[in-house]
Amino acid sequence: MRHKKVCLFTLGCPKNLVDSENILALLGQGNYILTDIQEEADIVIVNTCGFIKPAVDESIRLIRKLCRKKRKGQKIVAYGCLVNRYGKDMPYIEGVDAMVGGGSPVLLVDTIKKGMRKGFIPGDCSTIESYPRIISTYPYAYIKISDGCENFCSYCLIPEIRGRLRSRSIKDIYSEAGEIEKMGIRELILVAQDTGNYGKDIEGSCLLDKLLIKLCRRNFFWLRVMYLHPAHITEKVLEVVAEEKKICKYLDIPLQHIHPEILKKMNRPVMDYERIIDKIRKTIPGIRLRTTFIVGFPGEKESHFKALVDFIKEKEFDRLGVFRYSREKGTPAYHLSDQIDEETKRERERIIMEIQKGISYKKLQGMVGMEMDVLVEGRKGNYFTGRTEFDAPEIDGTVYIKSGRKLKIGDICRVRITSATFYDLYGEPLP
Repeated sequence: MRHKKVCLFTLGCPKNLVDSENILALLGQGNYILTDIQEEADIVIVNTCGFIKPAVDESIRLIRKLCRKKRKGQKIVAYGCLVNRYGKDMPYIEGVDAMVGGGSPVLLVDTIKKGMRKGFIPGDCSTIESYPRIISTYPYAYIKISDGCENFCSYCLIPEIRGRLRSRSIKDIYSEAGEIEKMGIRELILVAQDTGNYGKDIEGSCLLDKLLIKLCRRNFFWLRVMYLHPAHITEKVLEVVAEEKKICKYLDIPLQHIHPEILKKMNRPVMDYERIIDKIRKTIPGIRLRTTFIVGFPGEKESHFKALVDFIKEKEFDRLGVFRYSREKGTPAYHLSDQIDEETKRERERIIMEIQKGISYKKLQGMVGMEMDVLVEGRKGNYFTGRTEFDAPEIDGTVYIKSGRKLKIGDICRVRITSATFYDLYGEPLP
């Protein structure tokens, strides 16, 4: 009997990527042949993103493109967040053979095995299970420590799309980390909708500090923490990050805004973010901080925006991203008055990114002459490429290493930084 070939496309965040790696492993165990060429696949899966309208549009564009190229007998499956968001009201796309909600890779694989039926198959976001994985990001790997969210920001659909907070046990995560370690992975990256809330549903309080201490026993060169909600940063977590050498001195803390009036409208915690940032930097010497902000939220006046700009100038984040507010049906913010026009949103985005460009350039120029460990990830032209502990993959900067000696992907290379651009570094490998 001929084994069927499966091709999978992944959109969205690293959490989606982990789901896709689970799906690929389960399909491989089921004797399906995996391919990255759509034309030769019997089944094509799109693991979609449905967080905001641009992500929805991207998912639908890709599905339609694949359907236009669909050959006779080929099956196309829409899976994941887009399907969860719309359910039975999922926009009809001619050529799609099945729409399966996310949350359980096993549900998708079982649907494929049993023969797909047209229509909507609801996902299961009530539990969180462990599945085998095919790691696709060597020399680093993501590990999902929880799923779902209970922050209920007024602009966000994640609790509806991914469900309520569901944390994995420390034992379960530690076991998976052991399997990943055997693959020679050098950097393990902890992801969730909110890593700071990890464990709250298990013991009623944050367990991130205990998890990090446990994971430091594994033989990874780096451990990295992403998506740390500012309201859930504990002193214990900061102390562990400061003390444990394996943990990257880098934290990703999405603040989204800093003005109390806007934070209240966002249903975000109204906190003294200036004090929080100062405390983090004092507790963890040399820490690099990444954050994100939303501009153009309903009711954001010039005074609110100026306060945000002043804060960014004062705190000088190492890495910073800006999102224009996206008005999403089903969120409380959709019904707020004083919606901001797109031109104003774009201008505010431009202003902040121009400021951050200067901050980034100054900080990177200050690193010229330093010696740093770099994780080698590839080659581009006459340079090997990699990252320091101060940059997360895909979203932050790159180190270009002069190819004076042969390096391999996964090597940890000691590099002297010789020059810098606005976002990237250049260096020479040390003997």
